[in-house]
Amino acid sequence: MKRRILDVTVIGWVIVLAMMIGCTRSPAERKARHLQRGDQYYSQQRYREAVIEYRNALRIDNGNAHAIQRLGLSYYQLGELGPSFPFLLKTKELLPDDTESRLRLGTMYLAGRKNTEAREEATFILERTPNNLDALLLWAGAAETPQEVGEAVERLERAQADFGDRAKPYLALGALYLRKQDLPKAEQTFRRAVTVEPKSIEAHTLLGNFYLTKRDSPNAEQEFKAAAAIAPAGSPARVTLADFYLLLNRPEEAKQVLADINKQAPDFLPAWRRTAQIALAEKKYDDSVKAINVIFKKNPEDVDGHLLRGQVHLAQRQTSEAVEEFQRVLHQEPKSAPAHYQLALARLQAGNVDQAKQELQEAKANAPGFVDAQLLLAELNIRTGNTDPAIEELEALIEKQPKVARAYVLLGGAYLAKKQAAKATETYRQFARLMPKNPQGPYLVGLGLKDQGKEKEARIAFAEAVTMMPGFVEPLGQLVALDLKEKRSDDALARVKKQLDLNPQSIGLHMLLGRVYLARGEGTQAEQAFLKAIEINPQLFDPYVALGGFYAQTKRYEEALEKLEQARKVNAQNLGVHMLIGMIHEMRKDVPAAQAAYEKVLDLNPRFGPAANNLAYLYSEHNGDKEKALQLAQTAKEVLPEDPRVSDTLGWILYKRGVYERAVPLLRESAEKLTDNAEVHYHLGMAYLKAGNTPAAKESLTKALKLGDSFAEAEEAKRALAELH
Repeated sequence: MKRRILDVTVIGWVIVLAMMIGCTRSPAERKARHLQRGDQYYSQQRYREAVIEYRNALRIDNGNAHAIQRLGLSYYQLGELGPSFPFLLKTKELLPDDTESRLRLGTMYLAGRKNTEAREEATFILERTPNNLDALLLWAGAAETPQEVGEAVERLERAQADFGDRAKPYLALGALYLRKQDLPKAEQTFRRAVTVEPKSIEAHTLLGNFYLTKRDSPNAEQEFKAAAAIAPAGSPARVTLADFYLLLNRPEEAKQVLADINKQAPDFLPAWRRTAQIALAEKKYDDSVKAINVIFKKNPEDVDGHLLRGQVHLAQRQTSEAVEEFQRVLHQEPKSAPAHYQLALARLQAGNVDQAKQELQEAKANAPGFVDAQLLLAELNIRTGNTDPAIEELEALIEKQPKVARAYVLLGGAYLAKKQAAKATETYRQFARLMPKNPQGPYLVGLGLKDQGKEKEARIAFAEAVTMMPGFVEPLGQLVALDLKEKRSDDALARVKKQLDLNPQSIGLHMLLGRVYLARGEGTQAEQAFLKAIEINPQLFDPYVALGGFYAQTKRYEEALEKLEQARKVNAQNLGVHMLIGMIHEMRKDVPAAQAAYEKVLDLNPRFGPAANNLAYLYSEHNGDKEKALQLAQTAKEVLPEDPRVSDTLGWILYKRGVYERAVPLLRESAEKLTDNAEVHYHLGMAYLKAGNTPAAKESLTKALKLGDSFAEAEEAKRALAELH
C-alpha cells in the first residue's frame, strides 16, 4: 500500500516538473516550435495557420529570415498581396538567392505594372536557372516595347518543345499574340492551353477573358464557369465568375456565387470583400458592415476591410468615422493611393478643399497612373480658380490616355473659365468624337460655340443633343434662353411642351416651363408648373425657390397662404404644403410663424433638407438655438450636398462661430454656383476678410455691391470695403 502511494506521489511530481520545464522553455526553443509548426502547416497548404505560427516566431526573433520568407509566401498563396509584399522584399535583402520569393515578388511587380522591376527579377532568376520556365514567363509578361514583345514571342516559340502538358507557357504566348493584335493566333494558343491542361484554372480564365474582349459573353461564361468548377471553394476563379456576372449586370447570380464561397470556404476573405463591395454599391450599408465584420473576425488588421469600412462611413456621410478608418489604413500602408484618394473624398465631404488636394497629390505620387485622383485634383483646381495647373494636368493625361472621356469635359471647362472659348469648343468636339452616342457631346460643343458668339451654330448643337436624348433639360434650356433672347417666346413654349409630352414626370422640364411662363408674364401658369414640380418630388429645393420668388415678386402672400391652408386641411402630412407655408411667412417677416411651419415639416421628416436649411438660417439670424442651427445646417448639407444655398447657410453659420477655415470653402462653393446673388458674395467676402485674405475679400464684397445694394447687409458690406480700401 505504501509503495502505491509513493508511486502516485512520484508520478505527480514528474507531471509538475514537466509543466515547470514547459513553462521555462527558452525563447530559442519556443521559436523552434513555432517554426516547426509553421513549416508543417505550410506543407499542408494551411496557410492561415502557418501565418500565425511564423508571426509568433517573429515576435521572438524579428529578423528570422526563414519566418520572413515563409510569411511572404503564405500571404501570397492566400491572395493577400498587400501583406505579402514587404515580407518578400525583406526576403530579397536577407536571402538574395531565393528564387521562389523573387519570382513571387516579380509577379507582384508585374501585377502592379512595374514592368522594369518585374523584368529585373526575371533576369536575375534566368541568369542562374536558364531553363526556369516560370521566370521566362515573367520575363515575357514584363515586355513593354514592340521590340521586347517580339523577342519574347520568339523565345517562347523556340521553347514550345519544353512546354509539355503545361498550359501556362501557352497562356503567356497567347497574351503576347494579343499585344501584337494577332487575334487568330491568340485564340488558337489559348485553346491549345486548355487542350493540353484541361484542369488548368488559369487557362480557362484567360480564354474566358479573351472571349470577353471579343464580346462573346456565352463562351466567356462557359470558360469562367469551367474555371470555377475546377477551382477549390476558396479560389479567385470563383470570385472572377462573380465579377463576370456583375459586368453583365446580373447581380443576383454574382451574389449567389459569393454566398456559396462564403459558406463553403468562410476563411477566404476576397469573397467577403466582394460581398461587402456589392452591398455598398447597392446602398445596403448594414449588409456591407456584416460582411466587413466577418473579415475583421478573421483578420482585425485587414487593410482592405478598413478601407471598405471607411467607404461605408463616407456613403452614410459619417465623415469623422470615415477619416479615422482611412487614416488607420495609411498608418499600416502610408503609400496606399486608394486610401489617400478616399481620404481626399472625406476631406471634401467636410468642406476641406485644401486638405483634399494634399491627399490627391499623395495618391498621384504613389500611383502616377491613378486617373481618378488626377481628374478630381484637376476638377478642384478648376473650382478654386487654379486653371493653369489643371489644364497642364489634363493635357498630359489626354496625351497618355486619349480615351478618358471625363478629361475632355474638365479640360473644356477649364478653357471656358479662362475665356478661351475656341479651345474649349475644340476640346468638346474631341469628346463628342470619342463618345458619339453621348448627348452631352453636342451639348458641350454648343456651350463652347455660344461663348464664341456663334449662336446659330450653337442652336444646331443644342438641338442635336435634345434629339439624341429627349427630355435633356440643359440643352433645351439653352435653346429656350436663345428663343427668349430673340423675343420668340411662342417657340420657347412650344419646345418645352413638346418635351413634356414625352416626359411628363420630368421636374426639370416643369421648372423650365414655369420660367418660360414667367418670361411671358403668365404668372398663373408659372405657378402651376412650379407646384407640379413640387408634387412630383417635394424633396427638391429649386421648385420652392422658384415658387417663393414668384410669390415674393407678386406679393400675393395672403392669397398664397389661404390656398396652402386649404391644401393642408386636405392632406396634413404633405411636406410641400408646410414648406411653402414657412417660406411665405418668412417673406412676410413673420419669423415665429415661419419657424413653426419648418418645425412641423421636420416633425414629419427630420431629414427634409430644404426645411432643415431654412430653419437653421432663422435660428442663426434671429437669436435662436445656435447649436441646433449648426446641427440642422449639417443635416441639410448631408441630404443636399450639391445645393449652393445649403452651402451658404452652413458656411455662414460657421463664419459666425469663428470657424473661418471651414466657412470659406463652403461659401466659395456657393458663390461659384449662385453668381448673381449679392448676399452670397457678401458672405464670402466677410469670410475672406476674417481669414486674412484681403484681396479676395475686396473682390467678393465689390462684386456683392455691384450686383445690388438692396440686400440686408449692404451697409455692412460698404463699411467693410471702405475699411479695406
